[in-house]
Amino acid sequence: MLAVNRIEPGSQKLWIPGSGACLCSEHFQPTEFEVYGGQRRLKAGVVPSLFSFKEPAKGHHPSKSLKAMGINKPASSVSDSAPAMEPLPAQAKAVELIQSEHQYSLSEPTDKRTQSFPPFGQGLGGEKEQGAAQRRLSYYQQELWNVLESLRGQHLLQEDTERMLKAQFTDLQLNLQCEGVRCETYPAATRNFAVSLHLFSAKAYEFMKKTFQLPESATLHTWLSNSEYRPGFSQQAFDALAETSQAGEQTTLCSLLVGTMPLERRLYYDPPTGSLQGFMNFGAGNYDADEVLAAGEALLFVAVGFQGQWIVPLGYFFLATLRGDVQAQLLRHCILKLYGIGVQVVSVTSDATAPSIDMARRLGVVAEGLSVKSTFFHPATPTLEIAYFFDSSHLVSVIHNLLRSDGSLLVSGKAVSWDYLLYLGALQEEEVLQALSHSGEMSSRERRVWGNGATQGFSEGTVRALRFAAGLGLPQFQGHEMTTHFIGMLSAVFDICNSRNASGKHFGAPLSLATAGTLHNLCNEYENFLRKLHTAAGELLWLSRHRWGFLGFLVNLHSFQWLVKTHLQAEDNQIGYLLPGWWSLDPLEWCRGSIRQVCRCKDFAPAGSFQQAYKLVLSKAVCGLGLDPPDLLDVSLRRRASLQLQASWPATQGTIWQFQARLSQRANRFSIAPGFLAGLEEDIVTNLSCMVLEKLLPLLPCAECRTALLRPCREVPPGGALVCVESKGGRYLPAESVQRVVRRAKQALAISAQFLRNSSHPRHLAQELAILADVSEEPHLFSSLTDHLSDSNASVCNHYVTLLQGLVQTFLCVWFKEAQGPPVHTKDSKMSPSAGDRP
Repeated sequence: MLAVNRIEPGSQKLWIPGSGACLCSEHFQPTEFEVYGGQRRLKAGVVPSLFSFKEPAKGHHPSKSLKAMGINKPASSVSDSAPAMEPLPAQAKAVELIQSEHQYSLSEPTDKRTQSFPPFGQGLGGEKEQGAAQRRLSYYQQELWNVLESLRGQHLLQEDTERMLKAQFTDLQLNLQCEGVRCETYPAATRNFAVSLHLFSAKAYEFMKKTFQLPESATLHTWLSNSEYRPGFSQQAFDALAETSQAGEQTTLCSLLVGTMPLERRLYYDPPTGSLQGFMNFGAGNYDADEVLAAGEALLFVAVGFQGQWIVPLGYFFLATLRGDVQAQLLRHCILKLYGIGVQVVSVTSDATAPSIDMARRLGVVAEGLSVKSTFFHPATPTLEIAYFFDSSHLVSVIHNLLRSDGSLLVSGKAVSWDYLLYLGALQEEEVLQALSHSGEMSSRERRVWGNGATQGFSEGTVRALRFAAGLGLPQFQGHEMTTHFIGMLSAVFDICNSRNASGKHFGAPLSLATAGTLHNLCNEYENFLRKLHTAAGELLWLSRHRWGFLGFLVNLHSFQWLVKTHLQAEDNQIGYLLPGWWSLDPLEWCRGSIRQVCRCKDFAPAGSFQQAYKLVLSKAVCGLGLDPPDLLDVSLRRRASLQLQASWPATQGTIWQFQARLSQRANRFSIAPGFLAGLEEDIVTNLSCMVLEKLLPLLPCAECRTALLRPCREVPPGGALVCVESKGGRYLPAESVQRVVRRAKQALAISAQFLRNSSHPRHLAQELAILADVSEEPHLFSSLTDHLSDSNASVCNHYVTLLQGLVQTFLCVWFKEAQGPPVHTKDSKMSPSAGDRP
């Protein structure tokens, strides 16, 4: 650096060569070169010493740049016998340009320079050098697209990206790095170009920054942000999180969720802005070129406080197609922006689609075979790491679809067959009752069996059902052992990755120091299980095309082990347990559901409607920051609705729910005592309870809540895919809590007509409110679901309220439409509905 004695024109500091810096070979003595392996190289330790080209050394060869143009460098020595050929005017201009580029050494030593220097071109020569600098500037501005083509040739830029950038930025003018002092303000087109190029290819951005004046990547954080609810990072969310971080004594920890929402590919004119909308948009500027694709996906970022303390959307971006490199770049910008306000990202969660898998690889997550590295370095500092998670519900869905399409897998030569689940769905009631009667375990007069279609396919309920059916001796379930083991393994892995109950048991318990050993053992057992798992063709599954459903769970287990080691086993640990359910995409699905509700669309939302809906959701989330988060249990159940046995079984095979509409439509094959039958008909509460359950049970999404409304038998634990319940006259006997609710509701209908007449609510709603107020005083309802009803962090048990409201609303519907028909004539008239009970 001292020998070259050069200053940087932009910063006016001593030139420091970078990784791509070059020096011409004419600055070295011929004796300082050596030929090694057919290549001409510099000797070690040599220093450039020739900086005057007026008197070159004798025998010095012309530069390669001049040779390439067919020009011999004119000799200045008098002893040269061959006169130099006069170059053409165009060649003379090129010679002048090349020679002027070598004039970068100073006329004064470094220690005698002044502190201030004139702009580049002044002091480095006269008007000749300044003209050469201007020509270089024009040359590079015209060659901007040639640089993009070169980047594409070096595989630093994709062809469609190059075409889009050329179409959008046709008249873009970029300044050279050597033009002078760098400007602090950039035009809007330059900002948009810089952001787009950096997101599409960080390497291409760094390559072009060596030639043109482009800002550092840290400057792009601000260009990607706005406070107008437009595409980009929402500044309102970051300001609110900054206040929360500054108010707390400890570092604010959060999880980052990344997901997409499909958009309607449609361009429209926006009168307020006077421009076309619906193009892809990163927040730095709007695209409007015809060759730019319309946005088809909205990439959404959501931050979740550690253990679900708060849920805040951070921003969204309109993308034409999902790409892993763009998602990875935006994710890095988001992590750095959060780090700048004092919020540390602990983990990142996404689905297991191809763009998300590519994003994980680009971040640094490694899953080659069974060698897994589930964390990547923080982009701000290598001393921090971030865990990566794949959404458990999506992983189960991938495995579910694989098993349905292939039909079977192999584990140590034994088949894991999807047919057993189909047999379970096609199982007829008569077949089960006949097998029970032959085995002597249960009399057909005492029990009935129906299929619980809401049970998850990969769950302990399915395992119990398969074992129960095989225990009856049914031939279609013989050899189910490996399938049962496979389902039980996936059920355990899913439960430990999706636990959200602080008082859960077994694999559904929260992660703590006491359960860390269980997690470690399950991780090892699952990894050994994958080593034995093959496709139907005999190929190792963890090396096949459809491996990511299984490898995703292995990544999750390693990430949870890292969380336990980092946050539970740390010396300054202040966390008692971890709830793995908060590392799913359920909070992001809650945001997406809120946006769909505002947009009033189920599938594809227009870009303009999405922006307005996002504004409302973000305002609500920022105002509720620090308050109780929403209950996500129902969101999780809805997301797994496609994994229920009812969705897996073909509609033509078997019936899931088997109820009878009226008491008069009893099964004749059952012999029931006349005295008992008369008592059942006279029991109005039981009759109404059965009618209420007939309508309510198929509508409840939760299998455990449905089972609690009935009286399960002792042979099969509640919550399985096959549930046996006590039956009287072909009906299922309601649980005691259901009869208590119906009895109180029936009594509450005797409200005076004056109250209903003066009520400001509609008649039906007033009766519902009155019944709920009265039923809420009933103690110890649904006592068997104590742990399940508290399966939420909300202050109000959502499932308790759902059951009460569902029972009361269904009771009113049954009472007004069916129960108030002709009075039932019985032997004892005092059991008939009284006049006060009728509306």
